[in-house]
Amino acid sequence: MSQDKNQDIDLFDLFRGMRNLFKKCLIYAYRFGRFIVRKALIIIGLIILGVVVGYGLSKLIKPLQTAEILVAPNVKSTAYLYGKVEQIEKSLKNENHKFSTDFSTENLKKIAVEPIEDITSVLKNLEDLPQDIIPRISENYSDKSAFYDKPLYAPAYDLHRIVLVASDSLVDLDAVMAYLESNTFLQQKRIAAVSSMKKEIEANNFSIRQIDSVLTNVSAALKQGNTSLNVLANNENSSTSAILNSKTELLLNNRILEQKVTKLDAVFKVYSKSAWVEKISLRSVLVLIIPVLLVFLFVCYHALNRFKKRFKNEL
Repeated sequence: MSQDKNQDIDLFDLFRGMRNLFKKCLIYAYRFGRFIVRKALIIIGLIILGVVVGYGLSKLIKPLQTAEILVAPNVKSTAYLYGKVEQIEKSLKNENHKFSTDFSTENLKKIAVEPIEDITSVLKNLEDLPQDIIPRISENYSDKSAFYDKPLYAPAYDLHRIVLVASDSLVDLDAVMAYLESNTFLQQKRIAAVSSMKKEIEANNFSIRQIDSVLTNVSAALKQGNTSLNVLANNENSSTSAILNSKTELLLNNRILEQKVTKLDAVFKVYSKSAWVEKISLRSVLVLIIPVLLVFLFVCYHALNRFKKRFKNEL
């Protein structure tokens, strides 16, 4: 019985404490509201002053611009792309360092490259990865995992994003890509790959013409009313069926090769280039930050004065 009574007293003290706390919160909220009303003109003045100062500072600070280029490296040039971008990034310490006639580090503040992470492209390009880690790929995949640190696994991705930050949008994105494309060895590899594919297409076309010639002769040799060519084509044991299947494979292979040739018009196939846009930075929010900062300092000043007066004897 005594224990139940003590519990009732504890609950009563708890609710009384909560009520007192709520009462104090209401009192402080009322005092703060009264302070805001009394100092409304000063606060409005500080807000206007902050907006003016923030706007002025934002005009004095040169805005940063950012742009992105989406590329697909060909002829196993991914490692070269990452190395070249890293070289350009290190060269930014030297102002106005010229890489080519149209491309220099003037106005360029940052350049980076990163893969467009896609597990499907990783699984498709398994031959580019170390063989000992292949069994773990599908089990441990995570966009945020250190297992996929770049650029170690960069060749496994099809698409890559080049990000540029500049103090002026005068940096020519075409000039950047032209510089990356200027590697003679990679261009020779690309040209050789295109030439090889075109020769393979020609060889396939020759084989297709030969097959068509054979089929024409077979068709002419068939007597009217006898087993048709369609029946022969559906017969798995028929040599005619094998010929037709070979033609289908050649046509399919040609289509794949033609698609690859169109992608090999450059070492780094550009899929998209964004326009230069203003980078979100401290400059873009100065108009908001400075008014809030001035009002905050004003409130803190009065709070400290009140604290000092209240505990004047103890300080």
